[in-house]
Amino acid sequence: MPGGSLSNLLTLCECPGTMWEGSRLRLPCGIRVRFLYDPQGWCALGIISFIWAYNTVFIPSLVIVPMYHDDKLPLGTLVFYFLMSSMTVVCLYLSVTTNPGIVPLDIQPSAVEAADWTICRVCQIRRPPRSHHCRRCQQCVRKMDHHCPWINNCVGEENHWLFIQLLYYTLVLVSMSIALAALHLYYSPPCSYCSPEVFPFSYTRPLLWFTCGQGVLFFPAAVGLVFGQTFNIIIDRTTLENMADPYFKAGVPSPRAIHEAFTDICGTKNVFCWLWPLRRRRPITAQAGYSYYRHM
Repeated sequence: MPGGSLSNLLTLCECPGTMWEGSRLRLPCGIRVRFLYDPQGWCALGIISFIWAYNTVFIPSLVIVPMYHDDKLPLGTLVFYFLMSSMTVVCLYLSVTTNPGIVPLDIQPSAVEAADWTICRVCQIRRPPRSHHCRRCQQCVRKMDHHCPWINNCVGEENHWLFIQLLYYTLVLVSMSIALAALHLYYSPPCSYCSPEVFPFSYTRPLLWFTCGQGVLFFPAAVGLVFGQTFNIIIDRTTLENMADPYFKAGVPSPRAIHEAFTDICGTKNVFCWLWPLRRRRPITAQAGYSYYRHM
């Protein structure tokens, strides 16, 4: 790449609202994490975080704990709800801060891969097949699915599995919140454990109605995303590829076996690890000489 082009690219990547290799957010504990400087993404991420915190606080305190003390719900309901809530926020944090698979500026393909690589028309770097340039992040991302404002990050080869986990856990958590809130509102059971001064009935109903309202908005979206992303994984297509060729003019892709498809995305053949976010994704190279994307 010419020196001038590289200098211009580095200048572009250092502008506010873009992500580059040096964009790190220092936490109070001293840990530095990747974070996209995008005010619109911050707003979307703030909405998601608020909804998670709201339901994590009010559903247990207004529904699960009182009904557990009245022997109307088992302890396992409370444990499972907090487990799903914890897994959701962990997946959210990792989806936001994990490198989605940004193509380095100075990467060079091996002799086996060179014929398949292309040159980005925007940043003029060589990139592996199925890479895409994100206009929001100003970077090329390997096997980019889409840029998601709700996680303020791209969804690419290296964090797609975390995004899938986030969708699954979110769907379970939203379903439980709606079911528990609606059940409580429908039966309106008196709570012998609750103090009227702490849990006045006139206050709990609007809070639970708000939870149901959130569910009406987010449940259909969560179901659509889960089924859409799962379908894309099975046919080995990304959202951007579907948008570019929505009618499969280039040919109808053959569906893969579910185990093969999720092994490719999650980087492990262990089914139990597919739902465990606290690990490192291990690309499984399909052929010697291929260092990018050609993973199985």
